[in-house]
Amino acid sequence: MKTLNNITAPALLITAMLVLVLFRRLVFNYAAYDGVGRYIIYNGTEYLPDRFFILVFTANIFAFVMPAFIYIRLLKGDGYLKELYFKLPEFKNATLFIYAAGALMAGTALFGAIIYYRGGELGLIESALDSGGNPVYDISSLLAFVFLPALCEEFMFRSVMLREYEKYGAFAACIISSAAFAAFRFSFALLPAYFTAGVILYIITRASGSILFAAAAHACHNFFILYVWGRLAGVLQFEQNRLIFIFLSAIIFIIFIILLVGKAEKIYLYKAHAGDVPRQAPSGRLAARIKAVFLSPVLIAAGIIYYIFFVT
Repeated sequence: MKTLNNITAPALLITAMLVLVLFRRLVFNYAAYDGVGRYIIYNGTEYLPDRFFILVFTANIFAFVMPAFIYIRLLKGDGYLKELYFKLPEFKNATLFIYAAGALMAGTALFGAIIYYRGGELGLIESALDSGGNPVYDISSLLAFVFLPALCEEFMFRSVMLREYEKYGAFAACIISSAAFAAFRFSFALLPAYFTAGVILYIITRASGSILFAAAAHACHNFFILYVWGRLAGVLQFEQNRLIFIFLSAIIFIIFIILLVGKAEKIYLYKAHAGDVPRQAPSGRLAARIKAVFLSPVLIAAGIIYYIFFVT
């Protein structure tokens, strides 16, 4: 089963990559701005908002939801859905969501400020929309850039991918799901930032036993990037503010991380006393499990495809 998992799980990543390549390199180029109305800028191309929203919805569904759904239906069966992190989280653990959302937003500010301080770009998103007061565009922006990516990506990375690599232990599951999540952001400069975000979302998912808190924190992070970060980062235009901004962001980030890890530790201790053990303990030595996961030929192929299409 684990040998098959070394092939099928990375193959799911490759499928999602190829679908995103199709949308980014081909489909999006056929919906360019035609000179009428307001527009969205994406990869240097201007798009009419209505066309762009439809493409974003379609890309998320076909890249993340459909491959994962087909993967589950063809290779795992109906009972597999019950093993995923779909249950409702306990309300008493809601502080996990608060701490994770705070850590994600503070981490975004910290990494973004560091990159700008070192001479990089200030913005963290590739799209900009002036709705002109159109409520349909405002709602579409929230759905396309805030809620839909959070739900689709958490289903892919913190549900299916996480469950697949839990067989090899928490370390492998955390590293693989977080690295895949970071890679799909298509920003080499921000790879460490998104990997850190993936680890935070992994912690909240495992501690709560549900992807709902992670999806909510992810949506807050998307909202922060889309509507808050651009205004907040305006202070970085003044050189004397940059080190202070980085220092304060780092302090806030560390505080939220300490709170998040402390809350997760309490939950794990409670589960241990209650006899709630992990669903499947990994077998074999750590070195052998690491070799089986990270030296999988199909996983290496996924890395090569990512490098060819998104780095070069």
